[in-house]
Amino acid sequence: MKKIALSIITSLVIILGMPLIAQASPLVFPAERLSGLDRVETALKISQKGWDSAQTVILCENSDYPDAIASTPFAVSLNAPILLSKGNSIDPRVVNELKRLKPQKIILLGGTACLQPSIEKELDNLALQWERIGGADRFETSILLAKHLSSDTLILANGDDFPDALSAATFAGIKQIPIVLTSTTLPKSVIQYYQATGPKHLIVIGGEVVIPSADLSKNNLTVETRLAGLDRYETNAKVTAYMKDAYESDDLFLASGITFPDAVAGTVLASKFKAPLLLTEKEDIPPSVYTLMREHMKIEPPPKSTNEGTTPQKGIVTASSGLNLRDTPSSTGIALVTIPKDTTIELNEQQGQWYKTTYQSKTGWISANYITKSTTKIIKEPEKGTITALGSLNLRETPSPTGNVLTAIPQGTMVELIQKQAQWYKTTYQSKTGWISADYVSPATTYNVNSTTSIDLSVNGTVYILGGTAIISSNSQNIIEGKTSSKYKDNLRTFPPLPSEIKKPDPPSNGNDVITPPADPTPVATTYDPSQEVLVNPFQGIPTNALSGKTILIDPGHGGPDSGAIGPNSTYEKNNSLAIALTLNDILTQAGAKTILTRDKDISPAVNYSETEDLQARVNIANQTKPDLFISIHNNASSSNLEAQGTETYYSEDNPKKLESVHLANSIQSAAIETLKTTNRGLKESRLYVLRNTTMPAILLEIAFISNSYEEARLQNPTFRKNVATAIFHGIYNYYKNPLPKD
Repeated sequence: MKKIALSIITSLVIILGMPLIAQASPLVFPAERLSGLDRVETALKISQKGWDSAQTVILCENSDYPDAIASTPFAVSLNAPILLSKGNSIDPRVVNELKRLKPQKIILLGGTACLQPSIEKELDNLALQWERIGGADRFETSILLAKHLSSDTLILANGDDFPDALSAATFAGIKQIPIVLTSTTLPKSVIQYYQATGPKHLIVIGGEVVIPSADLSKNNLTVETRLAGLDRYETNAKVTAYMKDAYESDDLFLASGITFPDAVAGTVLASKFKAPLLLTEKEDIPPSVYTLMREHMKIEPPPKSTNEGTTPQKGIVTASSGLNLRDTPSSTGIALVTIPKDTTIELNEQQGQWYKTTYQSKTGWISANYITKSTTKIIKEPEKGTITALGSLNLRETPSPTGNVLTAIPQGTMVELIQKQAQWYKTTYQSKTGWISADYVSPATTYNVNSTTSIDLSVNGTVYILGGTAIISSNSQNIIEGKTSSKYKDNLRTFPPLPSEIKKPDPPSNGNDVITPPADPTPVATTYDPSQEVLVNPFQGIPTNALSGKTILIDPGHGGPDSGAIGPNSTYEKNNSLAIALTLNDILTQAGAKTILTRDKDISPAVNYSETEDLQARVNIANQTKPDLFISIHNNASSSNLEAQGTETYYSEDNPKKLESVHLANSIQSAAIETLKTTNRGLKESRLYVLRNTTMPAILLEIAFISNSYEEARLQNPTFRKNVATAIFHGIYNYYKNPLPKD
């Protein structure tokens, strides 16, 4: 499935075959930077990361943060990326992106003071339909956006600045909760909206300074929860921790807490990933956010396998009157001897802002504030690094920006890093040896417990950094990747240790009479041969009218504005699930069953689409028609592992017919593996909305990974689709043929 809980899953089984790490506790995440030359291009990069196409696109003026941030839940409900542009004309790069996305509608966010009428004319010239959503001010615009959503919860955030609303945006997007903006004094429009809608739950983001309780009480707004910290970063961490159950991804998104534009478009992508968005400073990770990121990690990073020479690093004393060597790493330690200025010494160990060294046979500690370290490192075995500079990176004759350019190394090239001097690496490219700036090189980092055992740290998830190094510096990225240390003392403390490896537990026990098939390590296929698909006769060995008297509800996942997952060749999950559902409908009808479809065309069953309304509509159809079984059909997807493949079936512990649901899931999973010969990923328990809120036995089948090009091709094959429908039919038949024993 596409979902993994944010918090460390306590039921994971810890394998202690590798030692725990006793050193200080760094962050170690893979990091990917989504950035362009400016805020407009960064929004385009975010769009390209998350969308191959989009039926709707939201266009915002590139300096208008309130409208954009309040729009996140609305944008998520439409699966619409947010693009930025100047207010008087559409940036040509945005025009190209619109051509790539092929939207049916553009929503202009804000009034004509933000996006001028000239924008409308440009869209008309591009033959693009458009609609404008904009109020008299930011508060009214947020209310207009809120009216497009249906929720019994309301989030209230100050609209005079961006951080608080930004902290809540991804949660609001995932849960489809409107964000209404306010000020230190409640605007009349906000009071009227609250009175008209009467939300059951009111969540206030920010402290008394930004949204005073007295003003809320005076206007009869009842606050259920207030989330606030001492600063924007602590507020962000508290919001994320409070709302952690909404986040289902291993990944994290990181945005600047100082400037807003790069974060705006990222909130929708983070919501799409079901991942939290954290705020940071430019040069370092604030302690409250660092702590949350550390707690998000699942594996303790083992010590780095370093290729650097083992000779102790040297330093030069810079204190004008000499530097005291003390018996403890403290300014109150006893002075053992004074080391003269300009003396070169070995730095054997560091503890905080103190180095351990030996001078005149005395070993002690010296203040790091008066030491200049040697900056040249000889690398015994060359490391490798990837060029990240946009376009190319100059190879220079000397380690200096004024050095003669020998050649240019293209972006994405992997080179050997022979030596490091300050912020320069020595390397060889096309028989030319010279120096490249370390600011535009991403070293390949390997973490080992010992010389033979490598640890895969991808389980910690990827941190997507929104914006370039002028917004969130390379130093901050290095801290995230575990390549350097934070300067905050709180971040240098020792956190509770983590295991070196984890594995998921076996599927839950379903009783003596229900056996969950184990995961099958089938080799990953890469080349698809359609001729290998052999059509299976659904009624071979099955009597006529085998399901007579049964009513089966078929739920093709997604539909209408919700495309579901999109494959690498731009195929849509919604189309695959519908095609299989229609075939299954025909087979079940032939078998004598009565069938109900939540949709029989490319639409959402909800009258007014939002993700919440769509799911609720499916549940309503099921609970009102009271079928015997609920079968939901989906495709799986993985953004982090494009090789992932196989079939898995979900049930919910919260379904009132839990045992029957497990039995049904087991029957369909077994039939699918036998018929389709896919990798067996087993049964999974999940609190999926349509499974826990329906009153009959209910399962959700993830047939195959549309994100895997091989399985995407299978899903497009009509023979495979028919065989999927046959497998589901066989699973249903076996469910009734082999019922659970009666108590």
